[in-house]
Amino acid sequence: MIDPPARKGSPLASPTIYTSPAGEREVRDWCRERLRSWKVRHRLDTLETSLGTTAVVSAGQGRGVVLLPGTNFCAATSLEVAEALLPGHQVIMVDLPGQPGLSTARRPGRGRLAGYGRWVGEIVDQLDSGPVVVVGHSLGAAVALAARPGPHISGLVLVSAAGLSRARLTPALIRVTLPWLTVPTVERSQSLLRHMSGRAHETDGSDHRLAEWMTLVARHSRTSLAPSPLPAPLVSRWRGTPVVVATGQEDCFYPPARLHGPALALLDTNVVNVPGVGHLGPHEDATLLPALLDTLRKRT
Repeated sequence: MIDPPARKGSPLASPTIYTSPAGEREVRDWCRERLRSWKVRHRLDTLETSLGTTAVVSAGQGRGVVLLPGTNFCAATSLEVAEALLPGHQVIMVDLPGQPGLSTARRPGRGRLAGYGRWVGEIVDQLDSGPVVVVGHSLGAAVALAARPGPHISGLVLVSAAGLSRARLTPALIRVTLPWLTVPTVERSQSLLRHMSGRAHETDGSDHRLAEWMTLVARHSRTSLAPSPLPAPLVSRWRGTPVVVATGQEDCFYPPARLHGPALALLDTNVVNVPGVGHLGPHEDATLLPALLDTLRKRT
């Protein structure tokens, strides 16, 4: 799927995230092959939205859970995350427009998070699963918070949430990120993933398939920066909806101290601190999202 040129002035007027058509094909082929090899019965659909074509992968039956991934992640990198939720849930993984994956290759232009918020509503309205819980990781959490609350969304689970606070950037992070961006290799991708993972899960963070994916991303796409915090009135609209905010105690971008204040002030909720986990919590610990969904159910 190669996107047609965007019209000047349209919400998709930003350039493609990929550095070449060949690189785009390589990234998309990797995603399709991962999905083809997934042993879980699933469907791959495409939905038309104001941000362009959106890829949606669904599996399982039961209460609908929509997964919105973080920066540089997509459905094809989240299969193990989805498998942990499948008993009792219909898991719906959505590739964000303007992120590597199978959705449109152009990011929203001006008012990016507002555009993503409208997009979430369009996606949920097209689903055939009734009210859903939206689970957002990192950038996906900011996208979820930018959406408009309503009866179609019964709750939010936000993990390592962007949109509440600015990301913490440290010299150690820069030391592993710059080599990964300038000369991407699997080894450098593993170093970055280890830095993003908690000490108790460093082996999971250096998983070869995920490192292979991150190497493709660095070679063939233009990565995006962490979003700025959302306006307080926008976040506060969710105070009437059950919300769980969680982060790893060793999260390099959004540690608990960075999220506690805004979560309490804007969402009237405390932050769940997850010991031994870093920024890649759902990928580090398969039990994390099922436990957070149980916490959310107790609040409804």
